[in-house]
Amino acid sequence: MSDTTTSHQIHEIFYRSINRKIDRVVKVDNDEPSVVKKELEEYILTPQLERHFSDALEAVIDTEHAQTEDVGMWVSGFFGSGKSHYMKILGHILENREFDDTHAAEMFRDRIEGNEMLDGAVSSVTQKFDSEVLMFQIGAKADASGSESITEIIHREFNISRGYASMPWVAQMEQELESRGVYEEFVDAIEGNTGKDWTEARKDAMFVRSDMETALVEATDEFDDEDDAARAIDDVQDNVLINASTLAEDIVDYVEQRETETGDNCRYFVFIDEISQFIGDDGQLLLELQSIVEEFGQKGKGKVFLGVTSQEQLQQLIPGVLEKEAEESKVIDRFPHRFDLTSENLDKVVRDRVLSKKGEFRGIIGDLYDQHEGILSARYKLDSSQSLKPINEENFIDCYPFLPYQLDILPEMFKALGKGSDDQLAGSERTLIDVTQSVLKDEDHLYNDELGALVTLDMIFDEISNDIPSSDVKSIREARPKDADPEIARRVLKSLYLLQQLPWIPNTADNIATSLQTELGPTQQLEGDVEDTLDALVDAGYVGRSEEGYRFLRETERELENEIKGIEVGPGDIRRSSKRFLNDILDETSRVNYQGKTFQVNLSIDGEEITSKGHIDLKTYSPVYQRYEDLDPDGLKTQSFSEDGTLYWIADNEKQHDIYEKLKSIFQINTVVKEKRGDQLSQEEQEALGQKQEDLQRLRNEVEREFKRSFQRGVLIYNGDTEEFDTTSTSLTSLVARKTDNAIPKVFTNFKHGSATVRDRHIEQIFGDLGGSSNPSVFSDLGVVQDGELIAEARISSEVEDEIQRREKAGESRTGSDLIDHFAEPPYGWSREVVRLAAAVLFRNGSIIPTYKERTYGTYTEDGAQELFTQVTKFKSTSFDERETVDIDTRTDAKQLLDRLFDRKVKSTDQAVDEGIRDEANNWVSTTSTLLSQLRRVDFPLVDDVERFQTRLKNLIQQPTSAKRIKQFVEFEDELEGLTKTTKDVAQFCGENGGENRLKEYETIQRFITNEWESLVDEADDHSSLVDISDDARDAAERVKNTLDTEGVISQWNNVKTDYRAAAEAFTATYEALYEKRHETYTDSIDSVKAYAGSDVDDNDLDSALSDLTERQGDGSVDLDISNEDHINPDPSLTRLIEHIQTVDAYENGAKTEIDDLGGGGGGGGTIRESVDIDDIFGSVVVTDSEDIDAPIEELRGEIADLLDQDGDVEIRFR
Repeated sequence: MSDTTTSHQIHEIFYRSINRKIDRVVKVDNDEPSVVKKELEEYILTPQLERHFSDALEAVIDTEHAQTEDVGMWVSGFFGSGKSHYMKILGHILENREFDDTHAAEMFRDRIEGNEMLDGAVSSVTQKFDSEVLMFQIGAKADASGSESITEIIHREFNISRGYASMPWVAQMEQELESRGVYEEFVDAIEGNTGKDWTEARKDAMFVRSDMETALVEATDEFDDEDDAARAIDDVQDNVLINASTLAEDIVDYVEQRETETGDNCRYFVFIDEISQFIGDDGQLLLELQSIVEEFGQKGKGKVFLGVTSQEQLQQLIPGVLEKEAEESKVIDRFPHRFDLTSENLDKVVRDRVLSKKGEFRGIIGDLYDQHEGILSARYKLDSSQSLKPINEENFIDCYPFLPYQLDILPEMFKALGKGSDDQLAGSERTLIDVTQSVLKDEDHLYNDELGALVTLDMIFDEISNDIPSSDVKSIREARPKDADPEIARRVLKSLYLLQQLPWIPNTADNIATSLQTELGPTQQLEGDVEDTLDALVDAGYVGRSEEGYRFLRETERELENEIKGIEVGPGDIRRSSKRFLNDILDETSRVNYQGKTFQVNLSIDGEEITSKGHIDLKTYSPVYQRYEDLDPDGLKTQSFSEDGTLYWIADNEKQHDIYEKLKSIFQINTVVKEKRGDQLSQEEQEALGQKQEDLQRLRNEVEREFKRSFQRGVLIYNGDTEEFDTTSTSLTSLVARKTDNAIPKVFTNFKHGSATVRDRHIEQIFGDLGGSSNPSVFSDLGVVQDGELIAEARISSEVEDEIQRREKAGESRTGSDLIDHFAEPPYGWSREVVRLAAAVLFRNGSIIPTYKERTYGTYTEDGAQELFTQVTKFKSTSFDERETVDIDTRTDAKQLLDRLFDRKVKSTDQAVDEGIRDEANNWVSTTSTLLSQLRRVDFPLVDDVERFQTRLKNLIQQPTSAKRIKQFVEFEDELEGLTKTTKDVAQFCGENGGENRLKEYETIQRFITNEWESLVDEADDHSSLVDISDDARDAAERVKNTLDTEGVISQWNNVKTDYRAAAEAFTATYEALYEKRHETYTDSIDSVKAYAGSDVDDNDLDSALSDLTERQGDGSVDLDISNEDHINPDPSLTRLIEHIQTVDAYENGAKTEIDDLGGGGGGGGTIRESVDIDDIFGSVVVTDSEDIDAPIEELRGEIADLLDQDGDVEIRFR
């Protein structure tokens, strides 16, 4: 014991006797006055509980003046959170039972500290209402068969609470008899006949019926005999109906009856404990509960409440039971008053109910804290990833002899151990109270210890050992590892067992030692003992190592551990396992960066080559290699003097044994895990195997970490220079780079010429305007551009050009991929971007010709040419050749031809001449494409020449090289001379140079000669009396016709236009004369018809008869303007105009006939006009002899006589 302790013992310091009885479980239906009174007196109100009580009571108070259907209360909390206690206290407040000289509500109000709102609510609810509460734990009340519904259980308990039988039909009979005033006589008859108390007799389901039949006959006058009584009982049994609706009706009737009897405002509460365990996953039960609370609300309107407790919040319980969202929302809506009890201020309950100190001892314990404040804050706290209460003076006094952190972790430990089931330990207010009290009143622990003693985790383990699997308890009790004190070993195992329940507390030796400190004072001795004991327990198989410390091994795990340790492991197994780790760890060193470029390194691990794509060798030697092989660092250093491209890396072997042991364990565990894969395993075996798989991953992580650290603390040798490392924060690649920075310049001697960093955008810019000031600095760094001029002789360009020439002469492949690979090798080491830039410089300069997918690009301005260099994929597939040359004479001829044909002056270089040819060819191909579409539309005579000219130009454009294009241009000279002139003339004729487009006029003339003029000639031949064409006009039209379809049309265009006008004027003169003649002719005919009609014909009828004549009469004259093309397709046409003139008599006779049909016309003065159709008489007559006409003549004579034989003047016409 520490020298700071006093003579006081632990059991003396508490405000309430630590030995007093505290019920472990609160039973809501235990209404024993002493029990209820004690629960009320010791009830601890936390802020959270105060809010919940206030809300519940206010909900009841609100029903005084407002009806409501919101009568559902849902109290939730993990097992033991105090929800049953809360509901029981709430029930006693509402019912306000009397205890001796006080009431429940008054006792509760004594527990309230400064919460006036809650105090007022308690006072108000007891004054306003006379409440009755029915409370029970539903699981304890349900029958053993489990077939009862919630409604039936409530109904039965409701009957029992009022003194009736538990069997529904018996209770119904009792109520009927009571209402008839014969119940006491009935009970007397039963008890007299059976000699049993009725309250006992009615429980006998087998015999109660026959007893009742006899008693009914004796006690009442309504039954003649027992058979008559039996039929009455049958009726009751058959008609007992129990459902949510009838249950609500019965309770509401009961409440209203009480209100009538007492004159008070009555309320009834049904409180059901542990409803969630009863419902389980039965959706129908949950829906039944919904129906009950709905009926209570609808029928009671606030007079009947239903409250339940549940381990889950309502929102959490429903999704596992109900599938339909609509049903979920209905259930939630029916329980609007929801109170969730959490672990908030849980330690306050324990401090007040169990650990509350007598006033005189608070100062003494405070002094104890002052004496040990330093060590308490430094050594008496747990390392945790979650926040735990600090050890300050107030907390220390309140919690002692517990430490504050213990009240944080114990409920979580209990919850983890219990896993939420009823029959196991679970974190909770009542469990924490039970355990803390048990530890303190146990004389084997602290009861008689003096101040300074502390509660330890092994004490907690002993108190809850009955709730821990017996196999685990047995393993700990029997643990006797070698080289360790058995008592300390068992204490360590107990602490470890509890600590490992919490994943957020590392199971380290320090944490275990902290949890086992039995008294205030120095801790070093115990910490050392714990660490040694843990090592012994690991060796003995009781404990395993984990990622953050240690782990207690259960029996199944120990058996598996022994099986694992039995696996034999050879050197080959270790070395193979190590190489798998080393491959992953050292992979990053196979690539190093030097001046912006990545270089491949040939990595060798423990004598085995891993990568071989580079030109610098890195040979590494791990601790495992050094375990089995002799390694001579001095010999490697001497050897390295002559090796510019080789580095040797020897790992530190301080952790060689640890790595070996862990690799051995990995092999053993992995072997067993694979063997058991697919086996039928028990739940415990599966969990043990799963834990081993976690161990496997932990060991892999540790081995990886140790291997990496061994190289970070190793030795790197290069060129006779040795560098020793001592770091854990520097990457392996960075360590290697310290030597490769020296090796690369020695291996890649020409790297410096292409070391600049080239980007894709730089390759694009090399094809742009180099004369500006925005050229990137990389151009000058590499020497490819100076003062705005392209320098094809730059080192990188010259090297690439020489390689292309060499490959071409040797007949080797010359693709971009070949060039990239070549210049990536020593002595260059250039990036592919540098190679692409060098090739782009050569191409723009005209030094090389690229070919991609069988298309050769002559200049960098061609569509798609630059992409061969800016896009790496295309560059790799592109082949390069030296450019073909052109002799000076051919180039001069081409230059002069460009000037002569196109007035294009260029410099005397292949590139300039070629560029001029391509520019002019492209321009004229575009121009001729536009021309040809117009020329073909009018069938222009020179269209073939223009088309042939375009074909030649396209042929030039498609030449694969500039040299071929220049030569072909000169070869086409004779043909191009004529075609160019013709095409230029046609272009000018069509207005391509901004002049007048004569093609439209050409089309007009062509249409006139083809249509109107041909029509005029035809009519002159057919109707010479009407149409006369002069010889001059005929000759002019013939000349136009003969010229339009010839190549001379352009040169003769002015003559064509003159002759065309002469022919057109001849046409218009004839047309205008005939137009006037038609008008005159039809005017005369119209006048004749009007005279014929006289005045007897109606004007409308006359207009109708004249319609054909007036439609063709036309205007008096017409003026055809040649410049406006009025003579083209005139209306009516010339042919139709002549037809109108020639057919005027027919239209005149028709008009007169129509007037005859109207009965008008003639000389006027009442003359009768008649007509005879000659065809009707002579139409079918065939004359072969003169006598053949006698009969029709006679018929005609008779018809005329008949017509003349009319009164008045008669006029006859023949038709």
